[in-house]
Parts: sequence; C-alpha cells; structure tokens
Amino acid sequence: MWPGSNPPMGPPPMGPGPAGPNWAPPQRIRPGAGWYALPIVLVLVAVAGFFTMVALLWDSSEVADGPSAVGDSVSGVRIELTEGYGYFVYVRTGGSSPYACRVQVGEQSGPLRLTKKNSWSASDHASYRYTATFTAPVSGDALLTCQGADGPLLVTPDDTVHGYLGLALLTALGLGGLAAVAFVVTLLRRGSAKRRTVTAAGPYY
Repeated sequence: MWPGSNPPMGPPPMGPGPAGPNWAPPQRIRPGAGWYALPIVLVLVAVAGFFTMVALLWDSSEVADGPSAVGDSVSGVRIELTEGYGYFVYVRTGGSSPYACRVQVGEQSGPLRLTKKNSWSASDHASYRYTATFTAPVSGDALLTCQGADGPLLVTPDDTVHGYLGLALLTALGLGGLAAVAFVVTLLRRGSAKRRTVTAAGPYY
C-alpha cells in the first residue's frame, strides 16, 4: 500500500437478510388418537357385562321358562319344581288368599314359607291375582296344597330374571350408543383440528 493512498474497499458488511416466513412448531391435533380407545373400552365393557349376566342367570332363566299349573287348592296343584327357585301363587280375582301351603314330592312333604318376594314383577293373568311367593324346598313333580284359599290356584315360576336380563341388555345397548357417540365426536373433532392446522400452516411453494 502506497503512503497516502486510500485502503482498498472491502465487501460491505453483511446485514440482516430478507425476512422469511415465520416458523412455528406444528400444532398438536386434539383430541389425540388415544381417545379412540374410549369407545372400544365401552363396547368391551358392554359385551362382557351382558354375557356375564347371561352366564350367571342362565339356570334361573331356564327355570323361569318352565310350565305353569292350575289346580284346586284343596285337592292340590301338580307342578314341576326346581329346588332353590321361587314360584308365584295366584288365586281367583276376588277369592281369599291362602295362609298356609304344603308341598309333597314322592314320600316327602313339608310346609312352605309364603312371602311377597319379587311381587313387583308378578305378571298379570286374566281372572287371577298374585297372592304369595314360595321357594321350592325340593326338585321334582310336586303336589301343592293350600289352606285358606277357595277355588283354583295358578302357580308359575318366578320370572323376575327376565327383567334383570332385559335391564342388562338395555345397559349394554346404552353403553354401545355412548361408544358410537364418543367415536363420532372424536372423529369429527380430530378432522376439524387437522383442517385448522393445514389452514394455519398456509400454502407451500
């Protein structure tokens, strides 16, 4: 460099470059995909609960589907009994209710304890009214006689189990409906969230 000469010009200092598009981390889509597990769990609970109830109440439902019998209160009513299960006793509408009953199966006989168990589920029968419930002490072809009642008796198996099975079915259907609603809501909300994410990202060139 000669004395008195100006120093050579270098490249201009580098300034900030042109502003680029703002970058932001991708937004998470909510609700997450894990929410699809909710309807699956609800369906599994509904199916497992219903079939568990069916398995537990199967024997009771078989007895409840058994035949009814009509006969005279004094000479006796012939009916097939299953030990440990309940039976409803009906009398003629307007007739008196029995105050004591006995059952005989073969050579065995004994008194019955009359209650009002499950009376709320006793079915309506034309010309008859519900009067008592008893639990069969033995199994087999039995002869039922009662004191205090006048006229014929109608004896039917206690079919309350059908109400329980119906309730279990309604509960399972309700859970299935909730599962369907949860699936649709999750699907729609995730679809909406995905569209918002694409719109916020803007076009790509």
